[in-house]
Amino acid sequence: MNYNQQLLETLAANTELAEIFEILKTEHLSTAFVCSGVLRTIIWNNLSSQKTNLVLENIDVLYANASESYEQFLTKKAIFSQKYSKYLWNLENICLNDAKSMQPFGKNIETALKNIPETCNSVAINLNTPESLIIAPFSLDHLFNFEIHPTPRFQSDKVLLEQFKKRVINKKWQAKWPTISFFVD
Repeated sequence: MNYNQQLLETLAANTELAEIFEILKTEHLSTAFVCSGVLRTIIWNNLSSQKTNLVLENIDVLYANASESYEQFLTKKAIFSQKYSKYLWNLENICLNDAKSMQPFGKNIETALKNIPETCNSVAINLNTPESLIIAPFSLDHLFNFEIHPTPRFQSDKVLLEQFKKRVINKKWQAKWPTISFFVD
């Protein structure tokens, strides 16, 4: 089985993720992608035979809407936080972020994913399309092999690389998934 198929099958079995995509559809964000930590958590928990509870996770959602004002974005975030408070939403309109923020930015989802610190988190999926869309600019290999590598942007900049290293230590992923490996290429 290839990693794309394995990813889709694992995610399809998660009822909370299905609920999250239904919420996105209800709130007219059917073109949005769920990405990063929530996907990593589902996959790594599945591979290590641990239960997943998305209520305890940040739900990272990326979308691109160049016509949305910052005020409209803040209103949308407030609606999600209040109306769907079961989850910890991290909505990001990538068109409103810039290179100075630690948030993904760019004109499209793939570019935004390239600006996430870790390759294993640079994965996004949209299950609200007829054929589920997966975007993984650095492949799914690191995700499925429990590997944490800096993305090229973080690898090539000494300041960002130090931020990457501190972030990985602060996340304490190895306590939950002892088989993970860290790489600074």
